[in-house]
Amino acid sequence: MSLNLRELAKLLGLSPTTVSRALAEYPDVSSKTRRRVRETAKKYNYFPNPVAQRLQKGKTETIGIVLSPEQDYFKDTFFLDLLTGISVSLGKIGYDLTIAVAPDSRQEIDSLHRMVQGKRVDGIILTMTKTHDERISYLLDNKFPFVLYGRTEDSRSHAFLDMDGEMAFRESCKFLIDLGHKRIALINRETDYMFPVFCLQGYLNGLEYGGLSYDPDLVRDWRYNDPKLSSFQHTLDLMKLKNPPTAILFYTETAAGILQGLQQLNLKITKDISLICYDDLEIAKTNNPPLTVMCPHATNAGERLVGMLMEIFEGRPIEELQEIWQVEIVHRQSTGPILQM
Repeated sequence: MSLNLRELAKLLGLSPTTVSRALAEYPDVSSKTRRRVRETAKKYNYFPNPVAQRLQKGKTETIGIVLSPEQDYFKDTFFLDLLTGISVSLGKIGYDLTIAVAPDSRQEIDSLHRMVQGKRVDGIILTMTKTHDERISYLLDNKFPFVLYGRTEDSRSHAFLDMDGEMAFRESCKFLIDLGHKRIALINRETDYMFPVFCLQGYLNGLEYGGLSYDPDLVRDWRYNDPKLSSFQHTLDLMKLKNPPTAILFYTETAAGILQGLQQLNLKITKDISLICYDDLEIAKTNNPPLTVMCPHATNAGERLVGMLMEIFEGRPIEELQEIWQVEIVHRQSTGPILQM
């Protein structure tokens, strides 16, 4: 036997509103009454309508993420790990995750508008932050709760969690210099995005540590879906320089093109070139030899992003929700000393 809300209220001798508020754990209903209502509801297999409960609370209990497919998110296992951490953490606290996929940056903003103006979500998580990010400006202007995975140059206070790209590339560069490398290349992402800005700065700081001068020929910007700026083409161009690099720093998502380029030139990893990449994707682990990596911890980051949003909802000051995490450097077999001739 199961009851509807009115029948349950009549059985308990309470108003439907009181029963509804008791089941939603409102403190204005005594603990004794809340317990009696819960026990009776369980006995008669009554389950409250989650949509009605959310409307009553003024919350959707849903968090939103807007993705742009031009960034190829779903081929990036790091991002999938991040998304898994977010989804699992939300599930533990009874929240849902809404993912909107926009075909371009303009429609990405439109998707944000619909989420915010339509009150479809309680908060938003943003990834792939740009140096000047229209999405962040919009959310700040509308005082809508959000947290970034990344940083931006917007001076207004906002919550963020980011990996220390500057430290990762600086320490990787220093490690190579200590092995005797003096010609170190960087295949970076476009510096419209914020994280590559920090990676470039780390690379430059690493060169400074070793007393090496900056050579613009050794720094290349990789662009998604642009054959002229592919990691394969960059590798061919770098290794054909009059004074080619002896080591390359790069993102693991570009590894396939770099490895293909080295194979075409018949160059051997460690013997002819040392490699260190950012993100411990599968290709880094399974390559022969396995690649030394700068390893962030995506699943933990996803959990923390959810936690930060919950703390925003509870009123914690935004200035206390700005975190930069260290990146672990995992040494494998793709780096070695410069061989003395």
